[in-house]
Amino acid sequence: MTTTEYEELINDTRLFYRLPKRLFDDPAFEKMSIDAKVLYMILLDRRCLSEINGSNWRDDHGCVFIYFTIEDMMSLLNCGNKKVNELLKELENNNLVQRKHRGLGRPNRIYVYDLLSPHNPNWKPGGKMIEGGNEKYA
Repeated sequence: MTTTEYEELINDTRLFYRLPKRLFDDPAFEKMSIDAKVLYMILLDRRCLSEINGSNWRDDHGCVFIYFTIEDMMSLLNCGNKKVNELLKELENNNLVQRKHRGLGRPNRIYVYDLLSPHNPNWKPGGKMIEGGNEKYA
């Protein structure tokens, strides 16, 4: 395998999920369950796809979001509604996701913090944003 082929394989996100080592190395996440870490890994993968797909996956404040229904999470993780909601709550408590309820049977917007990126100033609405060197709140 050449270096180029290896790099193409590594960069092809369709083949595998990326699980940040920080989830295991950082004491802030030591009490987080393995199941929550797995769900975070899946949500992070979807966030990366949303980021690649452009402005349709950004809100009015420029924050990247995903749509991923509870039913789809249940199917992918092979678990029930209660378990998925517990995992999402655990991720919210660890400041890794924020859900925005949209009501009327519409899927929630999920904002996912990118642990793979060294700089995430605008990852969720309502947070401090940096624009042109000035701080403001979304």
